[in-house]
Amino acid sequence: MLPHELCSRLSNASLARHRYVPLLPTSQHLSILTVLLSQGFITSLSYGSTQSTSSTPPSVSSWYTSPTPQKRLWAELKYRNERPVLGRMSLVSSPSRKVFMTKGEVERFVLGNRVKFVKGLDLGEVAVVKTAHGWMDAREAVKKGLGGEVVARVG
Repeated sequence: MLPHELCSRLSNASLARHRYVPLLPTSQHLSILTVLLSQGFITSLSYGSTQSTSSTPPSVSSWYTSPTPQKRLWAELKYRNERPVLGRMSLVSSPSRKVFMTKGEVERFVLGNRVKFVKGLDLGEVAVVKTAHGWMDAREAVKKGLGGEVVARVG
C-alpha cells in the first residue's frame, strides 16, 4: 500500500469519526504511524486482524491466529473535545513526482516558506520526511541537519 492510501484512509476515518483504522502491516506504514504517534496525532498502534471493527479495540491475540492476508495494523485516532486531532493528511510526494529537499530547503519549508512548489508548513502542521537515517518529523530532520523526501503533511 502506498502512502497516498494511508493518507486518505486516515483523513476519511477522521472525518467519519472512527476510533480505529485498519491498515496493512507494512514497514512504511509503521514508520509513518510512529511519527504520527510521537507527534500526538494518534493515540496508539496495535496489531490485530480484520475480525475487529472501527469501534471496538483490536485483539492482539487475533494477530497470531489469523492468516497473513487478514492481519492488520490498527491506529487509534485521537480526539480532543469530540473533535479529531488529525484534521487533514495529504501527500506531498507522489509516485510520479517525488519531492526531495536538502537540509536548507527543509529548514525553509519548516519556517513556512514555499520550497519547490510546495507550500510551507503552517502552525500545527507536521511533515513526514524519509531521510537516510529513517522516517522522522521535518523539525527533527532540521535539528539533525538532514534532508530527504518529504512524503506527507499532517494538520
